[in-house]
Amino acid sequence: MTWEELGYLLRGLSLKACRMSNFCLTHHLLRALKLETEYLNPQGHLYCYPHLAAEYPDVPSGIVCAAETRARKLFKKHAVNVLRGDTAMVRFRKDASIPLPVDGYKIVRIGDTDYGVDIQLLSRQEAKRRKRSGRVCVVLANNRRNPKAGPVLQKLVDGMLRRGVASLFRKKKDWYISIPYETEAAARAEDFAPGLIMGVVFGMQCALAYAFNHLPKQGELPADEITAREARFHERKEKLHKQYQWSGRKGRGTEKAMQPLRRLQEKERNYRSLVNGRYAKRIVELAVKNRCGEIRLEESPGADAQQETIALAHWPVADLQNKICQKAEEAGITVRKCEVRNLRSPGVADCEAAKRLVAWRESYA
Repeated sequence: MTWEELGYLLRGLSLKACRMSNFCLTHHLLRALKLETEYLNPQGHLYCYPHLAAEYPDVPSGIVCAAETRARKLFKKHAVNVLRGDTAMVRFRKDASIPLPVDGYKIVRIGDTDYGVDIQLLSRQEAKRRKRSGRVCVVLANNRRNPKAGPVLQKLVDGMLRRGVASLFRKKKDWYISIPYETEAAARAEDFAPGLIMGVVFGMQCALAYAFNHLPKQGELPADEITAREARFHERKEKLHKQYQWSGRKGRGTEKAMQPLRRLQEKERNYRSLVNGRYAKRIVELAVKNRCGEIRLEESPGADAQQETIALAHWPVADLQNKICQKAEEAGITVRKCEVRNLRSPGVADCEAAKRLVAWRESYA
């Protein structure tokens, strides 16, 4: 198969995946509105696979199932706002990504240095009709550009990492494959250094500060991105409030006038969740990199009136703490929450990292 034929095949699959997902979204909406739909299984649940498999016989069954699952999850996420009339029904674009189930692709080793991915792009019936193989193996270019990709790809080949549902997508003229994977926590826990503790507190000029009790390492995660984003958010929020105040509205059309503000708040909520996940992942990666099996996290930052205001005073700190605990649990790391003022007591005297962090934080005052 030439590169031109492969590109034509992928563009066709992308369009078909878009149509299949949009078809499922439409019938999920009809089902939610209690309108008639003929694609129900004997249990009364929506089941579009037989119709999609008959409509697109050249598409592998795994991609059909993945497209239907993707549509169901997307509708479930936005169903409340759509049925309430706050937002329009979400749709997939014609250049949507192609979902690849776990059984639909495989990472293989090619030669001594290269890795490739073996993907099933044609159904068995279509492959027999065309008298060619329905699977295509292409070399991954990322393992040449990024040296860190080699060890991860080797673990995927050896089965040490669990793969998830991948996706093929096009950006400009190039095609990319996104392969999610997750590690086993038990395999990491064996390498932890005994007695090593990582202390993490919320800084006054940085987002998070960390250090280790038996290591000279310490550092911080900057809060410049958060503060700049918060300033833009409040500026936009005040502008919307002023527009509503001077628009002449007095009771009529309030819901419609509040829609831009609600969309802004929803966008900001998603951004905060994304940043918290990124910061939590960074903290856990630092702990794993230094073979640290325990993290001591500040429980209630800024609760004491005598303490200085932290940089994340107007940020969902509780969500950040929960995400750190979740990421640490996935990596097999224990998290203990404790107050900063109690870290100097004899009961936790072994956590010199937290003591240094307290002194470091006080030095900013």
